[in-house]
Amino acid sequence: MDEPPPWLWDLPLINLYNTDVAGFMYDVPFVATPEVVVRRMLQLARVQKGEVLYDLGSGDGRIVIIAAKEFGAKAFGVEIRKDLYEQSMARIKDLGLAHTATIINASFYDVPLTEADVVTMYLLTSVNERLRPKLEKELRPATRVVTHDFEVPGWRPVVVEEIYEDWRSHKLFLYKIPGREVPVPGKSIQLEDKWLRQVAELVDGVRSVEEIAGKLGVTIRKVREALEELRKLGVVDEVRIIK
Repeated sequence: MDEPPPWLWDLPLINLYNTDVAGFMYDVPFVATPEVVVRRMLQLARVQKGEVLYDLGSGDGRIVIIAAKEFGAKAFGVEIRKDLYEQSMARIKDLGLAHTATIINASFYDVPLTEADVVTMYLLTSVNERLRPKLEKELRPATRVVTHDFEVPGWRPVVVEEIYEDWRSHKLFLYKIPGREVPVPGKSIQLEDKWLRQVAELVDGVRSVEEIAGKLGVTIRKVREALEELRKLGVVDEVRIIK
């Protein structure tokens, strides 16, 4: 058997009961989120077509599958348990969603989250607290984070909502990563592409990426992609992150 990863020995004692058949311990026991709660989490985060979602501790893959199938997201799950990873990937393949949904068999502490527009989590408060520095370091301003039942200590939620399902209630916490991404104008050139021209006209060194997206009625991701093209052309000098 391979040596367990170093972070394994740092897990809190509360997780000792949560083991697989090989005796490995995990941060959080697998408890499936009811589908009605999954859909409300994604609605609360306003997941839109083409956005990138990461579900940390994806279990049987239901959040990833619903995000891809019903919301049009490019959805990634991160699941350390091999059996759940294989189960999830088999279902994704059966549903024909392999082009928009995938599961990464790894620890969520090790997977980069810089591309995420939305992050979903059903973990423990203690685990959320351990993840907080990684989320603050890697997630860009305006990224939405939705947690099920357990809050992120030290963060102030934008929305707290209680949803009732069968015999119990569920509490959802919506967070938004603070800060602003402000594109700085560069040289002025004639742009033939109408879409790039629309974005460039709103770049003034003051408006944020989120504000530009709001004015154009598109996702922040779509504006970021346009800004990258404009940066290559020299029309945008840089995108400053102000925290």
